[in-house]
Amino acid sequence: MPNRKPFCGTSSRRSFLQQFSGGLTAGLLAAGQLPVWAQADSSLKITKVEPILLTGVRGYGPWVFVRVETADGIVGWGEGTNFPGVQPIATAIKNLSHVVIGEQAWDIEKLWNKMYRYMYYNGMGGIVLAAISAIDIALYDIVGKKLGVSVTKLLGGNVHQKLRVYANGWTEGVTKNPETYARRTKELVAKGYTGCKFDPFSSTSFNREIGQPELREAVALVKAIREAGGPDYDIAIDVHARWNTKSTLEILRALEPYRLFFYEEAVPPENVPAMVEVQRNTNVPLATGERIFGRHGFRELLEKQAVRIVQPDIARTGGITEFKKIAAMADTYYVPVAPHNPNGPICTIASMHACFSIPNFLILEFFEPDEAVFKEIVVGGWRADTGAVYPINSPGLGINITNEFLAKHKFDEAKTTEFELRIFNTINR
Repeated sequence: MPNRKPFCGTSSRRSFLQQFSGGLTAGLLAAGQLPVWAQADSSLKITKVEPILLTGVRGYGPWVFVRVETADGIVGWGEGTNFPGVQPIATAIKNLSHVVIGEQAWDIEKLWNKMYRYMYYNGMGGIVLAAISAIDIALYDIVGKKLGVSVTKLLGGNVHQKLRVYANGWTEGVTKNPETYARRTKELVAKGYTGCKFDPFSSTSFNREIGQPELREAVALVKAIREAGGPDYDIAIDVHARWNTKSTLEILRALEPYRLFFYEEAVPPENVPAMVEVQRNTNVPLATGERIFGRHGFRELLEKQAVRIVQPDIARTGGITEFKKIAAMADTYYVPVAPHNPNGPICTIASMHACFSIPNFLILEFFEPDEAVFKEIVVGGWRADTGAVYPINSPGLGINITNEFLAKHKFDEAKTTEFELRIFNTINR
């Protein structure tokens, strides 16, 4: 029997593996077939991060896009729209570019944490998280394009065949009275929508007290929509955290007979126990999340069971990386996710990819006026019908942002300022 030297010892095993992997890699290189795992160390090096301010299609509302480019020529697109005041977000994206340029786009989790910790001293709120969101979304777009798969596939694949949507923005340009709202509701139902959201109030007082004339008007509007939409039509109300606890409970008592789908931002988000008090004293499901940032912000909300629905905004709360964590955390409390989504088209499409991959998805906010934009930028065609949207299967986010598109939506600062003052300057003196 031949005398063979036993294969043992750490150094011997290491030597063998190095020789084996080195020979394998060399062979694949010669054949032009280097696998993805071997490419990852040397590809997708980030070389450019460029924020782009645009003027959108709804009332001149702004969009904050980011274009991230790699050394091998792959471009990823993201969005970090928040308002009012979009210019500081673009500046924060520029600041974060110093952290990510030179890094590998593969390392999404690592880069998320580097960006988050880099901006610690600016507070972990709106501007910071919006900038991180934009870059994070773009990284998923890059990696999906590199691998030739959709972002949904990167996130674990489709849990759902389609996503239910509700209509928002449908009251723009419409006279605010029960008759016109009823007519518009019938038009939405005819188009296939099974639910809507709107704000029955236009402003608030400094003391956050509701007046009886305002309350009567709100009740009349909701009543008209319920009658026009029918018993199965879902009505969500967004009051933008305008009212104090006392007034909120008064409003909810008046609206409970009309079976609200949810009531959004019942009280300001700074005080979670106040939200708890409201939820414990109403049968209406409360929802919130557009001004809550990161999984840390949602932790107390879920622990205290302050709401029945969470609404993380993928372009504001930390991007796809953080959205998935928030959704998973919510699922442990059996709380569904209905993303806040009033921003630009990249936000909607990133939200779709993330929502297709989570089991506790409920419904997606959708602005009908944006549909033409989706038809323009979605690679392979936009698919939607009867109140639902379907998967986008092209690599990455599945979008193509051209120079012509950017030129068409060139940023108009004066129009954006007018929009922000009109929408957000709502306190009555």
